[in-house]
Amino acid sequence: MTNPLKVIIIGAGTGGLCLAQGLKADGIAVDVFERERTSTDRQGGYKLTIAPTGNRALKECLPKSVFQKLVQSSARASRGVFFLDERLKPLLTIDLPNTDLGSVDCARPISRIALREVLLQGLDDVVHFGKKFVGFDDGPAGRVTARFEDGTTATGDLLVGADGANSYVRSRLLPHAPREETGIMSVSGKIGLNDQVRALTPQPIFCGPTLMLGPKGCFLFANAMEYAGTDTSIPD
Repeated sequence: MTNPLKVIIIGAGTGGLCLAQGLKADGIAVDVFERERTSTDRQGGYKLTIAPTGNRALKECLPKSVFQKLVQSSARASRGVFFLDERLKPLLTIDLPNTDLGSVDCARPISRIALREVLLQGLDDVVHFGKKFVGFDDGPAGRVTARFEDGTTATGDLLVGADGANSYVRSRLLPHAPREETGIMSVSGKIGLNDQVRALTPQPIFCGPTLMLGPKGCFLFANAMEYAGTDTSIPD
């Protein structure tokens, strides 16, 4: 029996797509609206590591074929978390003993772009691109209508703002709660692993997330993305 609840999600990023997959699996009507024109408009971003808790949640809410695709898209599992000082002297190592990508107990590195493509699997009838959210209106019986820049609307029982840290949904719902400057600054970058770079890179970076702790609260985070040609089938 289908649940009569209708959910509207603004934003087809990691959070919005995970939620949509879980709702669809439970028979709840859901539509996701994304301002980008296509799924390939956003090609930026870096990697993330999915911890065992996240793996279990994803395996629970994703169809088996989609979770298998997630496993196949993952990089080599992290063997540990490493801490070095600013001169690359080892300070602490936290071992991550499970490196089997087919297991939910591993620390799973994956490209954000690859993760998004995986989470879009099976949602062709759910995700609507080219829909820039501009506002919402409360309706009768607790319903809500989302409005879009192209003049179209969508009505449901629940509106979810999954449109990132600079959420336009949040700014419309909670205008009195703006983002606050924390004084923390970060600079990010990617570099290809050619022979020269590989020779100059500290070994822990190839084994898992590595933090190099400097003075006055500064630190550098680095991790290599490498892919192993191993069997990543999921045990039943």
